Amino acid sequence: MKCLLLVFCSVIAASAVNLPGVPVDFDLDNKVLSAIADDVAGRLEQEYMTFWKTGVETPAFKKLTQQLAKAHTKKDIFTKNLPELEARDSFVVCTLCRSVMNVFIRAVREEDGELNGENSAAIMKDIAMDVCKRMELQTAEVCEGLIDFNLPTFEYIMRNSEMDSQSFCSLFMEVSFCNTGTNPAYNWTLTVDNKVEELSSSKSDTPHQSDNDFKICQFTDIHHDPLYEPGSLATCAEPMCCQREKSTTEGTSDAAGFWGDYRNCDLPWRAFESALDHAAKTVDCTYIYQTGDVVDHMVWATSVKKNTEVLTKVSDQFTKVFPEVKVYPCIGNHEPHPLNLFSPEGVPDEINTKWLYEHLYNDWSKWLPAETKQTILKGGYYTVSPRKGFRIIALNGNDCYTDNFWLYHSGNDKIPQLQWFHDTLLAAEAAGEYVHVLTHIPSGDGTCWSVWAREYNRCITRFHKTISGIFNGHSHKDELAVHYSDEGHATAVAWNGGALTTYSYKNPNYRVYSVNPDTYDVTNHQTYIYDLNEANKKPDEQPNWFLEYDFSKEFTEDLSPAGIDKLLDEFADKPDLMRKYWRFRVTSAEPKLTEGCGRDCLASSLCRAAVTVNNQRERCEELRTRLFEALDNEESKPEDQDDGAAALSVLSLGSLLALVLSVRIGF
Repeated sequence: MKCLLLVFCSVIAASAVNLPGVPVDFDLDNKVLSAIADDVAGRLEQEYMTFWKTGVETPAFKKLTQQLAKAHTKKDIFTKNLPELEARDSFVVCTLCRSVMNVFIRAVREEDGELNGENSAAIMKDIAMDVCKRMELQTAEVCEGLIDFNLPTFEYIMRNSEMDSQSFCSLFMEVSFCNTGTNPAYNWTLTVDNKVEELSSSKSDTPHQSDNDFKICQFTDIHHDPLYEPGSLATCAEPMCCQREKSTTEGTSDAAGFWGDYRNCDLPWRAFESALDHAAKTVDCTYIYQTGDVVDHMVWATSVKKNTEVLTKVSDQFTKVFPEVKVYPCIGNHEPHPLNLFSPEGVPDEINTKWLYEHLYNDWSKWLPAETKQTILKGGYYTVSPRKGFRIIALNGNDCYTDNFWLYHSGNDKIPQLQWFHDTLLAAEAAGEYVHVLTHIPSGDGTCWSVWAREYNRCITRFHKTISGIFNGHSHKDELAVHYSDEGHATAVAWNGGALTTYSYKNPNYRVYSVNPDTYDVTNHQTYIYDLNEANKKPDEQPNWFLEYDFSKEFTEDLSPAGIDKLLDEFADKPDLMRKYWRFRVTSAEPKLTEGCGRDCLASSLCRAAVTVNNQRERCEELRTRLFEALDNEESKPEDQDDGAAALSVLSLGSLLALVLSVRIGF
């Protein structure tokens, strides 16, 4: 989930908590804040370059870096996505992104730059480790692992691209005021066939559920941890726990549960086996969709050997439990080593992702025909027709992922797969086929590059009659998202299967879809979970999997894009209905239910369902306004309920300016 781009921008990752002078409530589109961030970033860049060249720490440098070291939490920077950060956190991350990127760019690209010698890689590592220690970003083990893994790719991209700090940080933090870049290589337009009538209304012809429907089972974000140890420490300092210190932790409240743990821990093998066994006994799965992220969150200790072993073990288990069922997988961002890195073709072997594509094809070939090999080896995507009139397109959605370093190498590298997607849909349309699209990362995610998402959404609009379903993972939330045309018509629904892992604060879940055998539309879905607290009380018994909810019974029988768009209106106007949706979205997990979901949390969950391009938020803002009005009109309002974030004092713009002034005069 969390981008390790943070390691080489090291201090970028210092998500600011309690940094004096940085406001909580401000307009994230405010250009003044961007200018202020530039001012502070320039000073930090200057001070760090002075320290690097002379070894002298000025009083201003000491104070600034000490302040930043106290201003973040070690866990959040690795367990939260950038769009989830508080507003003041975003301000500090943007500031640090710009300053650190400028330091590296100057040192690498200038003729007399400090990173132009034979020992440049060693020097770069020393710098990154110094920043890690100075800023107290994480444990030395975590930082060193991430730096060692990512350094070769990072250095190659820095030397072989023209990316500047403004463009870099604009992509890295696209959903905030930090987005000021205008690099033309990162604003291309796909060639889309236009030989159809323009859409004049929302798509509404999805049939209702019937006894003739068949079932598709979705398992996503498995995140199996081969080192999971019941009784080990679940509250460690690292980004993922439940592996160590069993001798001093077992029997305490900090100990990992037998069937998994709500805290920052991934899935034990026994829980994965239990999920597949339950599905096999409960549901007649015609097909299985596995929508990515098989590998765990121990991101500082991945390896080709470890990752491939887990990928194959999981693949083999699907075959063992469902020997007669075809599984259709797509790639998650956790599959490669290092994490998130999906290279273009033609780069050196030591930083090329082709080893992963070759391994995945070998694993997947038992389910897929030989003609899928070419595109899988090219970029990890494929298309297949399981039966006449029905086609599946599995994309490598990591082309849009802003945590994928290779996005910063070239924006144009991301055109070919999308053009193939368009051309495949065009051929399917001509053949009279209906299509399901599998892609790990939802296009509206805050870490999905908006240009890629915009062009992807143009394809969804153009082929709305051909596309019968879109299936995502990544967010670890049981949710949905409506795609809209530029004119605001609902064109498709993307269904997100949640996550089998418990990471973090969720119950394990999988989904079952009812699918019309003629149009291949999703007509209903059901989510199965087990309660982690209850399961861990009985380690000697299988977890009690149960039907958490049936979508049609709880919300609507009309699962067409128009019907789900109408449901979003109901969510906005009926807060209790929205609260029910949120409860299922977080898998009814006890920690989340105890934390509660206040105004901002409800609005965020609703907007998530209305955004499929992260900078196109008109529908979101409309629904948000209506939801707030409905909440204001409730006769009885819950007290002391918020979105789970700690209460923050509101700091003024004046105090921010005071911070800038103190930076200018060296504190």
